[in-house]
Amino acid sequence: MSSLLTETVGDVLVLTLNRPEVKNAFNQDLREQFRDALSKERSETRHRAVLITGAGGTFCAGTDLDPDTILARGPVVEGQMQTGVNMIASLLRDLPVPVVAAVDGAAAGAGFGFALACDFVVVSDRASFHLAFSKIGVSPDTAVIANLVNRIGAARATAVAMLADPISAAEAMDLGLAHKKVAPEDLQETAMALATRLAQGPTVSHAMTKKLVNASYGGPDANYLALEAFCQSRAFTTEDFREGVTAFSEKRKPVFKGK
Repeated sequence: MSSLLTETVGDVLVLTLNRPEVKNAFNQDLREQFRDALSKERSETRHRAVLITGAGGTFCAGTDLDPDTILARGPVVEGQMQTGVNMIASLLRDLPVPVVAAVDGAAAGAGFGFALACDFVVVSDRASFHLAFSKIGVSPDTAVIANLVNRIGAARATAVAMLADPISAAEAMDLGLAHKKVAPEDLQETAMALATRLAQGPTVSHAMTKKLVNASYGGPDANYLALEAFCQSRAFTTEDFREGVTAFSEKRKPVFKGK
């Protein structure tokens, strides 16, 4: 079965992250399929809105943290980020049509970053956001820090990133991270109604509005994304990162030593 489901509903492209057995965590296959689908949409623009969602009651648990796989990525992670998750975040921001995220369950790590890269975030009551990079001793990706700083300010963004406390759906609404909160059973219908409404609007006007919004806060450019990739690559070399990933796999609290 495909890791990414694609469907056209009217003028809306629906992309469903489809690895429910691992809470839609990203592996290489899902990264490539998601990136390629967004790249195709940017170049061809066959739809007037995009809806991003996840299968199985979870939006996205971030990157698959299988220890053998992720620890082996150290020498190549910087390049992989720039052609993978960071490119996905950039594509979501750059698409010339509105993008809606329907978040049910957890949006963690890269999943949090992808949600924030969308223009609208609709959440269910049971949604939660987790920026847990510090728990495994690595720095964030997907331009999530830049988007958080612009939405909630540097002080709050720093606390979210370093303390890694979960953000509930209600807190996400209060912080301005989400557009609307609904019951889980109403999430898909509400998000689709919003995407359809946007698709029926003035498409060129919406595209120009996105450009203005992105320009107004100096959204993450190529230099920022390159720096982000460098920072995560550096963190991959540390003993703390190896300990963090191992502890996650073993379901225990990591013991960091600062090196």
